[in-house]
Amino acid sequence: MELVLTPADIRHQPQVNAQDTSGRAASTMHRVKTMVTGLERRFQEIASIADVINHVAKHTKLLAFNATIEAARAGDAGRGFSVVASEVRTLAERTASATADINQMLPQVKQEIAEAVRGVEQEEAEALQQSALRLAGLEAARVEAWFRQIAATLHALKHALAGLHKAEGALSRTAFNAVMAEFLTNNPGLFALACCMEPNAFDGRDAEFVNTEGTDASGRFLSYWHRGTGRITLEPLQGYDKPGQNDYYELPRRSGADVMMEPYDYPVAGRMVKMTSLMSPLKLKGRFAGVLGADFLLDELQAELARNKPFGTGDLLLLSHGGMYATHPDALRIGQAASDLPPAARQAVAAGRRYDYVDDAGVSRIFHPLQVGAANQPWALVLAFDIARTLNRGTR
Repeated sequence: MELVLTPADIRHQPQVNAQDTSGRAASTMHRVKTMVTGLERRFQEIASIADVINHVAKHTKLLAFNATIEAARAGDAGRGFSVVASEVRTLAERTASATADINQMLPQVKQEIAEAVRGVEQEEAEALQQSALRLAGLEAARVEAWFRQIAATLHALKHALAGLHKAEGALSRTAFNAVMAEFLTNNPGLFALACCMEPNAFDGRDAEFVNTEGTDASGRFLSYWHRGTGRITLEPLQGYDKPGQNDYYELPRRSGADVMMEPYDYPVAGRMVKMTSLMSPLKLKGRFAGVLGADFLLDELQAELARNKPFGTGDLLLLSHGGMYATHPDALRIGQAASDLPPAARQAVAAGRRYDYVDDAGVSRIFHPLQVGAANQPWALVLAFDIARTLNRGTR
């Protein structure tokens, strides 16, 4: 059965609503934070009122003192007024004393409120981080499923070639090229399909096909079907016999297993493109006969991942087994070594371990391992987001 793979398959896997994932977990925390910050505002109001009361008490005490002097001048006629003025002064002193007590308590209350706010913010950040860990796992599973589809497509092509090779008279270069072109046509998520055979391993007729379409002076079967011209085009593979350029051939040949290539540049239709490939060795009659590969462009991978913004502010990135950015929001970083990441993070990616850290700028990065088909070189999906920016966005 032929598998159909499209670029949209990444986003058509079961989606994760980042806002729902974080929102439900943080809603209660947000309400508590709102209450505590409300108390902080009330504290400021109380402190302001206490200042007014203290101010009034001072003036009342001064007025009572002046009234006592005036009552003394009035003699017997002002004696009753003097008693009232004394009582007013006593009340003013008691009010001032109570206000002083309040002012002594307010700094402690303010400190406790500040500590409560910090505690709530810390709990909120931890809840967000837990949501991010779950989200990274779900997003990694979605991308991993897409890679499995790529591997399934490639292995289906391998089985097709092996079946044609076993059928007497069924194998021809024309026929298998037609199969490759059809697979690529029906899998628009792939940039190219490649088949590089050992000398005379395809049909034993290399000498008859020297410098014909899809091969070179060797006559070997070197078909490379790609979309580099805007339509599906056949040209011979390049660099397959040149050390330093033929890792796509040598690595699966030596390992005998699928290999997920590190991001690399490859000439297609007269221009260099950044790509990665899943390469698989082919055995015929128990012997190594060549390799088949599926290529996809790094900028297309980036475009698909960029459609999903975790928490509305974050980014999803792919990091290769060797610590290179297969995707990055900054196009200039794609295909470059992730030298900005700590060594512990790159080591965790190579070992297939989950890893997370928060940098000095408050940006959280979560590395979730990715298993790419049957290849034994784990990659990682990286979820990166600014904690403060995300939390502030959630309070608006």
